[in-house]
Amino acid sequence: MLQAAHRSSIDIKNSYDFYVLAVKEMNKDNITDAYLYCDRSRYELTNAVNDAKMNLKGLRLHSLRTISFFFKLYGLYAVVFGMLSTILFGLLIYRYSELTILDVPLWASFFAGLGSSAQILSGVVDDLRKEGAVIRYKRVWYTAIPLLSLIFGYMAYLLFSSGLVAFNVNSQSKIFSSMFVCFLTGFSTNWLIDKLSKISKNL
Repeated sequence: MLQAAHRSSIDIKNSYDFYVLAVKEMNKDNITDAYLYCDRSRYELTNAVNDAKMNLKGLRLHSLRTISFFFKLYGLYAVVFGMLSTILFGLLIYRYSELTILDVPLWASFFAGLGSSAQILSGVVDDLRKEGAVIRYKRVWYTAIPLLSLIFGYMAYLLFSSGLVAFNVNSQSKIFSSMFVCFLTGFSTNWLIDKLSKISKNL
């Protein structure tokens, strides 16, 4: 929270001072005082955010700094990016699903992109549920996920259509199964990257 406020040009000096005191008391195993200083730090941060608001004839309105703070803290940039990515891939599926590259339909990559968009949104929700804020490195990483998922979706279709992964289904069901596999591939982009990184280290 302090980092998000500082990057939004909000004065966090008082809040940071109490945060340092809380850390010192925590290191001394003085839990009671640590929690008291932590609460005071949050209180000072709330005051700093309120002071950064605009005062319009006694009415406090959010300024660009406070809006930036909440966007950074709650990962709203990632949410907006995930929603726009969802709309984009949905439109691509609707308009260009018939196009192919080397006999591979582009909808395979687009469904993977749709899955990656779902991963972005679910990742933000998971961070907020567990931490109350979105981890900073993830906000940057989210922008690369859709591009990587396009490649993974393409390769997933090749693997699925080659017969290496066999399903005892008819032709129509196989198409829907392929779409679902590509979507899951896009949703599992992070997991796939971890596995591929481990394989490359062992080579």
